Amino acid sequence: MGNAKQSTQGKLDSKLEKLGERISERLGELTDMERMALDCWKNGITQGTYEVDHQALTEKPYVSIRKVVRFIEEYDVAERRTLLREAKANERNITEEDKARLRSRINELNEGL
Repeated sequence: MGNAKQSTQGKLDSKLEKLGERISERLGELTDMERMALDCWKNGITQGTYEVDHQALTEKPYVSIRKVVRFIEEYDVAERRTLLREAKANERNITEEDKARLRSRINELNEGL
């Protein structure tokens, strides 16, 4: 941008300044939990404090700045299959007593119509 005309450079500088102000305003609107989720923190001036890394924000304006924590779940495939089969079998396991109660309830509802 060093080759831009003086008026164009002035416009760009004012836009960047306004953008920086808007970023600061938006960050001020965040709750503490939302601030903790941001991925753009740097160590503050005093030890043990943190501040928002504005340079990191402006370097990646269209990339998500929120932390994404992913967990890899490891499991035994054979064991998982048996668990799923057992769950399906338990769902299908309707006793005659359950069937009789369901029929009586349906009959009650049909009589009420």
